[in-house]
Amino acid sequence: MPRPRCLWCTETPYQEAAVLKWRDEERERLTVPLCRKHLIRLKDAGPAGRVQKGWSYKLGWW
Repeated sequence: MPRPRCLWCTETPYQEAAVLKWRDEERERLTVPLCRKHLIRLKDAGPAGRVQKGWSYKLGWW
């Protein structure tokens, strides 16, 4: 069985977080596993979100 990992790296997930993933008019609401480092980066990005691999992400489903 594969070891769980963060959405963006190989670290063990610290927490599952509800995120909004969007690009232009495409929007998707997800619950994703994040390591501590990436969770902090998303929190620091605030309502503007953070761009990762061509998609923007922000915490919450609003």
